[in-house]
Amino acid sequence: MFDQSNTLVKRMFNVLKAEGIKGLSRRIEDRLRSKWSHHYSFVFLQQFASVSDALEFPAQLDPATVRMFERCQRVLSSLTFKQVDESDAGEIDELTATDPWGGSRKTFIEKLQEGWCCYVAKSGSRIVAGSWTKAGPEFYEPVLRRSFTLADDEVYDWRTFCVPDWRCRGVIPILIKWIVNHQALTEGVKRRIGWVRIDNVGQIHNLEQMGYSAVGRLGVVEIFGVRLHYIRGQRAFSATKKRFFIQC
Repeated sequence: MFDQSNTLVKRMFNVLKAEGIKGLSRRIEDRLRSKWSHHYSFVFLQQFASVSDALEFPAQLDPATVRMFERCQRVLSSLTFKQVDESDAGEIDELTATDPWGGSRKTFIEKLQEGWCCYVAKSGSRIVAGSWTKAGPEFYEPVLRRSFTLADDEVYDWRTFCVPDWRCRGVIPILIKWIVNHQALTEGVKRRIGWVRIDNVGQIHNLEQMGYSAVGRLGVVEIFGVRLHYIRGQRAFSATKKRFFIQC
């Protein structure tokens, strides 16, 4: 150990001699930067005063957005919507083939078994868009490597996608409208929550257009393998009691 310490001191002395204090400071900073990271995102919430309001979505949005929904509804009137379950082998295979995040068939089946809900929009027999949600009481988020608690009337919005040749036609808004109405009617859902990286400007704009509001932030600071998790904002995953904790 002493030999290693002496070697480190000698290296620092040589850098100081050759590059000065600024050079040494820059090297130390570069070393530390490679050992820490910070991931943080906005938490977005879509909340309705009652189940009746959720059933009327998107009537509460601004008139221009409501007209956009109406146009999309007319143009996309041939689309059908359904909830995928474990018996839908064909849909699960198609989801696996089209998933932009490269999810496996095994992962999708496991999520369905764990109580995750998958909804799809179909043109004929083809899936053109899909979205996942999770009701409470808890779920694990593998990207953040932590668990969250949800309120009784709340769901977590997970991955939503549209196949490339159907993008920019309004498929996602119409699928979300169907999901919001369906889950309000069948499960009494009034709150929908999720998180978006702060640099995902396009997704943030889409969520705001759909009536979501930024209600806080969550993130992870990792230093030398030790992770500090945090949630800021009273309405951001409000049922989750662990707001700040350290994970080794």
